[in-house]
Amino acid sequence: MAKWGKFDFSEFRRLAESFQKAADGNVMDQFVRDLLAEMAMRSVNKIKRRMTDQKIVDTGQLRRSWQVGSVEKQGDAYTVEIYNPVEYAPFVEYGHRTGPNLTKWVQGRFMMTISMNEIERELPAYLEKRMTQKLKEILGGKG
Repeated sequence: MAKWGKFDFSEFRRLAESFQKAADGNVMDQFVRDLLAEMAMRSVNKIKRRMTDQKIVDTGQLRRSWQVGSVEKQGDAYTVEIYNPVEYAPFVEYGHRTGPNLTKWVQGRFMMTISMNEIERELPAYLEKRMTQKLKEILGGKG
């Protein structure tokens, strides 16, 4: 009959305890909230950098007015609102009619739309990097 030898399970127990502590301590909830808040701020920075054209920037009010709301959890989904309370922001973003009898069209700048599309493309790689960092943190720097 074969002899299997001895195996030390203490590392597995420590790993299981680390994961249990992370699950009990709402670590993932805070991770998601922090990640969304950071991505929202990155989005605002991208939007503002896109607003360098003199035709967009007259007083700078539109650029200064971008805001990020708080991260909210609704069921299993998290949301964060990025908005600009300036009255004419949607007209600059999407375009608008102008001139006599509103017969001319001013093309929208889509500074938010383009920035959000960029963030969406960058998110998988950024998420992987942050998840790896969080996992190393949970495991005590190992891994």
